[in-house]
Amino acid sequence: MKIAVIKEQKEGEDRVAATPENVRKMVDAGNEVLVETDAGVGAGFTNEEFEQAGGKLVSHAEGWKADLIIKVKEPDPEEYQYFSEGKIVWGFQHLASSKPTVEAMMKAGTTAVGGETIVNNGAPELLAPMSAIAGRRSVIMGAYYLEAQHQGEGILLPGIDVPGITPGNVVIFGGGNAATNAAEMALGLGCSVVIIELKDDRISKLKEEFAGQQVRVVKSNEENLAKEIKDADLFVSTILIPGSKPPKLVKEYMVKSMKPGSVIVDIAIDQGGTVETIDKPTTIDDPVFVKDGVVHYAVPNQPGAVPRTATMALAAGNLKYLLEIANKGFDKAVKSDPALASGVNLYKGKITNEGLGKSLDLPYEKLNI
Repeated sequence: MKIAVIKEQKEGEDRVAATPENVRKMVDAGNEVLVETDAGVGAGFTNEEFEQAGGKLVSHAEGWKADLIIKVKEPDPEEYQYFSEGKIVWGFQHLASSKPTVEAMMKAGTTAVGGETIVNNGAPELLAPMSAIAGRRSVIMGAYYLEAQHQGEGILLPGIDVPGITPGNVVIFGGGNAATNAAEMALGLGCSVVIIELKDDRISKLKEEFAGQQVRVVKSNEENLAKEIKDADLFVSTILIPGSKPPKLVKEYMVKSMKPGSVIVDIAIDQGGTVETIDKPTTIDDPVFVKDGVVHYAVPNQPGAVPRTATMALAAGNLKYLLEIANKGFDKAVKSDPALASGVNLYKGKITNEGLGKSLDLPYEKLNI
């Protein structure tokens, strides 16, 4: 199979979808691997390293001629011209927030695999390390933007050992992987933490996991959310529904009730986000805006700010699935691996992820290979 590692077009995105070691393994398995020139430079991987691994350096347009396109993020609108029947596009695509991309893929007959929707043994296998990075980084960014120079309330999130000065209060919406990583980071700084979670079994597990620490776990409902957000110095929303666009659960009246200069970080903004006062994503280069007196951080590709760490983590997870596709062919690989099948968002131009179809009000067909 002809496989291409494509350089990301998204602003501030320096991750690359495969390391030189990954390229070597795909080449050793009998595949031709094209690597767009400078695709890995932002993550610290040189063109020479990819060549030494057996990759062939090509232009952006040449790379898109391959059978399997390996990306980190969703295609850029200028890349729609490269979509074609039978072409497979791999990446963290979050297509529920990009109807034009889906419609372009449908028109061209393209197949799309979303790493964020791959579920293995009940867990989002490929998304997990990216969620961990985003969760941890959200607290770091929150602490930074709470400073007065960024229009924050002017507090040091960890506090200081002086009588009367206490650490900040971090409220986390959702109780999954990103949330626990955010909580661990906040606790490490000495903050008090509130986790708002919907599922009773998950609430029990969180209480057990954080027993004896400065963490309160409360049931997710509008009343509790409205109550807890008022006292937040940093509010982190982690709600993600793989393949689907989540509802705007954090209402503007809640945001208006927050302290002036407090900070909101919406980790799942790449899927549409849950905060009513965020109507579009920001970027790593221009990450925040102030609305209702609250600093909003809405960067959809947070792991892209730490491309070396993030690339090595995502490449480690990608490889086994990419080799399955390359060695068996796409159809056989999907038939033999339910986890891989769960990642197929479109197959030959047909939407095969029910949540995606419903979110975009587009026709959905059950995957049938």
